[in-house]
Amino acid sequence: MKKAFLQLSALFSMIVLFWACDNGFTDVPVVDTPPKITLGAITSGLTEGQNFKIEVTLSDGRDNGAISSLATFSYSITKGGAPVSSGSQDLSGEDQKITIEVAGGFDPGDYNLDIRATDTNGNESTENISFTVASARPAFDITGVWTMEPVAGAMKVGPNPGSSEWWQNSAGDVAARACFFDDTYTFNLDGSFSIDMGPLTWLETWQGVAADGCGAPVAPFDGSGSYTYTYTSTTLTLIGQGAHVGLAKVNNAGEISNGAAVANQIAYTIAEQSQEGDVRKMTLRIQAGSGVWWDFKLISGAAEAAPIVGNWKMEPVEGALSVGPSAGSSEWWFNKTADVATRACFFDDVYTFGEDGTFSIDMGDQTWLEAWQGVGADGCGAPKAPHDGSGSYTYQFDGNTLKLIGQGAHVALPKAVNAGELPNVAVPNDVTYTVESLTVTNNVKRMTLHIETGTGVWWTFKLISE
Repeated sequence: MKKAFLQLSALFSMIVLFWACDNGFTDVPVVDTPPKITLGAITSGLTEGQNFKIEVTLSDGRDNGAISSLATFSYSITKGGAPVSSGSQDLSGEDQKITIEVAGGFDPGDYNLDIRATDTNGNESTENISFTVASARPAFDITGVWTMEPVAGAMKVGPNPGSSEWWQNSAGDVAARACFFDDTYTFNLDGSFSIDMGPLTWLETWQGVAADGCGAPVAPFDGSGSYTYTYTSTTLTLIGQGAHVGLAKVNNAGEISNGAAVANQIAYTIAEQSQEGDVRKMTLRIQAGSGVWWDFKLISGAAEAAPIVGNWKMEPVEGALSVGPSAGSSEWWFNKTADVATRACFFDDVYTFGEDGTFSIDMGDQTWLEAWQGVGADGCGAPKAPHDGSGSYTYQFDGNTLKLIGQGAHVALPKAVNAGELPNVAVPNDVTYTVESLTVTNNVKRMTLHIETGTGVWWTFKLISE
């Protein structure tokens, strides 16, 4: 019996052993898979000039080192199929993180990043990502040659951004400071900046001259330095002692004429930029110390003359002159067609607006005179001072208003001034008209001006220029 029991025990042990060896958990063959490549986000370098950076995670797969481990890594960055950057390195172990960095980044454009990884058993994996590098330069291109725009208000200063209540240049200043308005400022594509003032520029007494006026450029603001610039959509920075646009005395710390030191760099805020055809315009703004704001208007390209520039006459039509209680009305009086002939000495008067901001009147031997000018009756006669065109006049035109500067300056009837009608008021030093319209048709320009001569008295003048 005992012997039978031992035999049964032995048989049971063999059954248990057999079951344990065949329980459904037999060894599964290990598959050697290729390395796994996981790309992180491009954290830098998507803008021109930035260091390029991306993190790559590598894993050997499922064999836990039983068969292979990571062996090699390589990458290639191409643009349009042409290689621009590449690299490789040996690897080890099961998992590894690699950071691809390219100092200085890339030029604007479309790129491909190709990655290759192998293991020690010769398995290979690849991965790819495309990316675009944007231009660091603003859309508005400032490269090229610039000058101050030769218009009234090209330079102005006040207590607030864009204000001009303390001072702005007049149209006459454009002519008086021609040596300044021809200074050129050049922004080169390589980031260099230069100033060419020619033999003369505008000098002020803080520069060691006896009086403000044209003179030989004075260092360090003579353009002889080595300058560079940086440019964003909001800021233009000039680097180098003496680098400037507009007035050399103005920098971020204040005005040199008031004790500010000469700056090694100046940052201007870009207030406005525009382009029409080949003509670009830009307004730079700078706070010169606390509460002192300067604006400088620059232009690049051959600007067309302002539409007002040229010779004008009263248009020889009925209603060229009219007056009434509101702008454009003629209910009190207007010239008839017959008046064009009767007043031929008036309709041939020439009003000239120069590109340099000067204004002149040529009445010839005769113009239309009225009794208030000391004649017995209204009619043609020799021009009477100060409305005889003998003065020195300038003008300011902004598209909406026309201001004539100088005693006696006028268009059409000299009696119509802003304070009233002569001789009931004093002869003013300037007259401002509202520009109702200014059109060009078949190369013929027409302009309509309004002026309120006192309260509720509106004159309208229609002019023509060919």
